[in-house]
Amino acid sequence: MKTPTIPSSRTSHSAIGRWSFTAALTFATAATALAQPHYVVKELPDPAGYELSVPYQINDQGLIAGSSNKLNDPNGLTAAIWKGGAVTVLGKLPKGTYSIANAINSKGAVAGEGDDGDGRPLGWALSGGKLVNFFSNNGGNTRPMAINETGEIGGYYIKGFSSNWRGAIWKIDAKDPRKSVLTDLPYLPGGDPTKASAIPFAFNKSNEAAGWASNDVIGQHAAFWKSDAAHSIVDLGVFGSDWSSVANSLNDLGQVVGSSHPPFGSRPVVWDNDAAHTAYELPLLPGQNYGDASLINGQGIMVGWSAASEPGTWNVGPSTIVIWSDGAVYDLQSLLDPSAAAWSIQQVMSINNLGQLAALASRNGVTRAVVLTPLP
Repeated sequence: MKTPTIPSSRTSHSAIGRWSFTAALTFATAATALAQPHYVVKELPDPAGYELSVPYQINDQGLIAGSSNKLNDPNGLTAAIWKGGAVTVLGKLPKGTYSIANAINSKGAVAGEGDDGDGRPLGWALSGGKLVNFFSNNGGNTRPMAINETGEIGGYYIKGFSSNWRGAIWKIDAKDPRKSVLTDLPYLPGGDPTKASAIPFAFNKSNEAAGWASNDVIGQHAAFWKSDAAHSIVDLGVFGSDWSSVANSLNDLGQVVGSSHPPFGSRPVVWDNDAAHTAYELPLLPGQNYGDASLINGQGIMVGWSAASEPGTWNVGPSTIVIWSDGAVYDLQSLLDPSAAAWSIQQVMSINNLGQLAALASRNGVTRAVVLTPLP
């Protein structure tokens, strides 16, 4: 869930620069320059009796966490995982009406959200083949987003029934998964603390995190949480004289992508992992002026979207899913192998460090969960 952007300070808190094609190697960590990618498409199976699966995360082993909808059942949304081409339904919490698997680590440990009958999301971990609520917080509203190699879960929640969102890391008790040790991530300092909120949308394997933070001094800014003992928060600021910003994703190197917002606008931005968290504006497709960067992997390949807007208005035209690779921007649809020509990519949900994309795509008018794999 993302909140609307809020007008914020026009002062940038990080260094800025225009994206240069020659600067692409700052963000590409492969030993050799990345060539223009091309992708083959593989359809993921639905569980028997289910339809419209959604793949929320793909890890470097190709394991996928997501959900599937049960046929003709209003309460049929159920967590599922895909391993080696086979799909397994994970079930729900006791009395639950829905469940979603949001994250999976290399060992197959899974975390996600689901309710216990009232529709409010609770955090769960998979233990002994069952979903176990690891955090009871007076009514719910907990959303796990990641699970690292040691089984620590990163996400965000509302404490009780307050309106202040905050990020957190949970360490699950090895003997009793119903118990966990909570570490709250800090807010940005300043102003009235009762009006502060912060949501990390993504965590990397080191428990660094990226998202947004807001208070009554800055409005809303992209934020980065370090992996030090205090999980120190960094205000990534805005690009130039923009009003607000949001971070959507980060890689294991600590590079962050998101968007910065001038009046009536949105520009895709990458924040580097240097000491200044230097911000670079990413290029859009020719003739377009509005976009966002939503995903980044360890090779510096980024995913987002590009569109054209009418200056001075909120009138934004149709968006195109794009890939930034080796300093250039590409229409993702144009990168499909001829064998995948019948597919139309609708939404990219996740990217792993091999460059595989978990996505939703349509063929013959039917939407399916798919994996896009780059050709060698």
